[in-house]
Amino acid sequence: MADLFVGRQPIFNRKLRTHAYELLFRAGNQAQANVVCGDTATSQVLVNALSEIGLENLVGPHQAFINVTDKLLLERDLAAMLPKQCALEILETVEPTPEIVASIQRLSDAGYYIVLDDFEYSDSMIPLLEIADLVKLDVRLLKEEGVRQHLEQLARYNVKLLAEKVETPVEFNIYQDMGFDYFQGFFFAKPSVVQVKSIPANNLAIMELVSKVNDPEISLAELGEVISRDASLSVKTLRYVNSPAVGLAAEVSSINQALALLGLDIIRQWVMILTLTSVDLEDKSPELFVMMLTRARLCQLVADKAGLENPGVYFTIGLLSAIDVLMDAPMDQLINPLPLTQEVKSALLEFGGTGGDILRSAMAMEQGMLNEIAFTQLSMDQLNEAYLEALHWADEINTGI
Repeated sequence: MADLFVGRQPIFNRKLRTHAYELLFRAGNQAQANVVCGDTATSQVLVNALSEIGLENLVGPHQAFINVTDKLLLERDLAAMLPKQCALEILETVEPTPEIVASIQRLSDAGYYIVLDDFEYSDSMIPLLEIADLVKLDVRLLKEEGVRQHLEQLARYNVKLLAEKVETPVEFNIYQDMGFDYFQGFFFAKPSVVQVKSIPANNLAIMELVSKVNDPEISLAELGEVISRDASLSVKTLRYVNSPAVGLAAEVSSINQALALLGLDIIRQWVMILTLTSVDLEDKSPELFVMMLTRARLCQLVADKAGLENPGVYFTIGLLSAIDVLMDAPMDQLINPLPLTQEVKSALLEFGGTGGDILRSAMAMEQGMLNEIAFTQLSMDQLNEAYLEALHWADEINTGI
């Protein structure tokens, strides 16, 4: 039986808060979806999401956008299969025959959220527009002028609008000004301004703390002193150490005690997490930090499952891999001054070495691009397991911060 993977891509509202996740089917280590049969692919997503993995573990309280084909609409009782948490994405390949329209109308009447995927206007689509709750426009395909034309045509219908494949902050602002309600793709963007710019003073202080924590020569006592000098950091660290996530039998009352019980690597990781959470996200989505946590944990788990030495190093690689997006500054400007090993710097700056292979693979898992997985010491099944564990861990940690 082929390895199976269900990925997720966030969908944001106008304030860049997570509105929903689209669930993506991938089979084996293949390019993109490589789906031969859309019905089989969607059915497998449903089976994996609802039974094997659990919808709550993939999307939490958010909506789950799931692709639906014409065959599923006609031959399956989707109302009996799916919770109302699912939004049904009607694929662009679905022909709006009277039977299809009637099936979608029944699902809408039953309370399901109806989405038209990769929509391109034609008169034949009017019956579906009269039922739909949301329309997704591929802004890469339509370009700005085509998007404006579609918005004029869609203005008469009572539908929300989602801009898909928005990849830069500039594009986000353009389509936000056009009146789109939701956005997909922006989250993974790198800073649009490439030239070197100064780092704000508060973020500079954060980078200095990250630098101290990552000093390979730092001792337990020195790390304890660094943490203790920051009252907020001390309180948050002790709160974490005494949380159910750590599972210590006795309460820990001091930083030195926490260091002695948990060790340098675990405390260093947690201090980095707390330090980076103090960055002002401004116009960025809180989902960015969830992604950083997921990526860090996934890199660590992959290294651990592969039997590599010091998996904590790979956690650092994953956590710092989006620091350029977080700080709005070039990666080399941020990373070069840090006292990181050459292995870590190479992984972050050029995807070099084993660390770079694991980082590239973690990023590929996030986006469902399995053809870009570069670390081959684990099976797809092991990578899937690590990815789901990382998602769950990141959601738990983010909730507790």
